[in-house]
Formats: sequence, structure tokens, C-alpha cells
Amino acid sequence: MDERVTNELFAPHVGERFELAPSDGEPFEAVLSSCDESSYGSREQWLASIDRVPFSLVFHAPGGELLPQQIFTVRHPRVGDLEIFLVPLGPQRDGAMAYEAVFS
Repeated sequence: MDERVTNELFAPHVGERFELAPSDGEPFEAVLSSCDESSYGSREQWLASIDRVPFSLVFHAPGGELLPQQIFTVRHPRVGDLEIFLVPLGPQRDGAMAYEAVFS
């Protein structure tokens, strides 16, 4: 995993728009709706053992279609371009499609 991909990289951008580009298809906008550290173990334990804290990201794409799990290019002006494996969580109550990435 890229050393700069941490919870701290994404946390300040919750609520902001990102562009998600599937490997085969048109890019679309999604909002980073959550950036959560693992609830298993303590932050100190993780940092002592693997020098990072596992975390997850959830993106919501308003009116988005269900795409299969795959590597997306995730773009944001401050975060940059990253290749991230996203898994669809399915449509949400508001009609948005949710996608999740887990970094362990």
C-alpha cells in the first residue's frame, strides 16, 4: 500500500466530491460520505504493530448505476489520483449508489 494512503489523507475531505473512473466506462462524481478508522484494536496498538491504522471509505454517487467491484481511479484536487479497489454496497434510501474501500 502507498505509504501516503491513510485515514488522515481522506478525513478532511468527507463531504467533498471526488471523481471515480472505472477501468472501463465513464467517470462520475461521488461524495466521500465517511472515512472511519477500524473499531478493532486501539489506534496505539495498530501504530505499534503495522505503523498505520486500518480504515474504510464510503462514497455515495447520486443517481449512480451499480458497477461491479473493481479498481477505480479516484481523483480529488487535494488528494490526487489514486487507484483504489471499490466494492458496491448497493443503492441507498436516497437513491445514491454507495461504494466502499477498506484499507487494512
